[in-house]
Amino acid sequence: MLKRQEILERIPQADPFVFLDTAEVAEDSVVGSYRITGEEFFTKGHFPGRPIFPASILTEALGQLGVVYMMERFREAGIDPESIFFIKSESVNCRRKCLPGDLLEMHLQVVRSREPLIQFSGKILVGSEMALKIDLLTLSFSTLG
Repeated sequence: MLKRQEILERIPQADPFVFLDTAEVAEDSVVGSYRITGEEFFTKGHFPGRPIFPASILTEALGQLGVVYMMERFREAGIDPESIFFIKSESVNCRRKCLPGDLLEMHLQVVRSREPLIQFSGKILVGSEMALKIDLLTLSFSTLG
């Protein structure tokens, strides 16, 4: 299992815009977690006095988890971190507000992987409750050399 510091060493994103505390990569999937602190930079304005973790940031967290998967699984191929970009998401459904103190349990499953694209389906749970479901999250990449 990768901890936050190891994640920061592997992905092109940096604090304060990293929303992963742990990640565990398997052959065709990756799981990760993030505890919402309420101290995230955007909570003062989203919404004052009642901070809610935005759905767009939940989607970003899943994208970052996908990047961890790519950097670990394709380490031998040598992915160029500067080539990784979010391409699209399809059928994103939010089903629960995520609030300070919530532990986000993130799951991604590889649907298709062939350079220059990798596609995942995913979900975020808070306990046993579905917080977000995404049918397709697509990232682009290229290998070095």
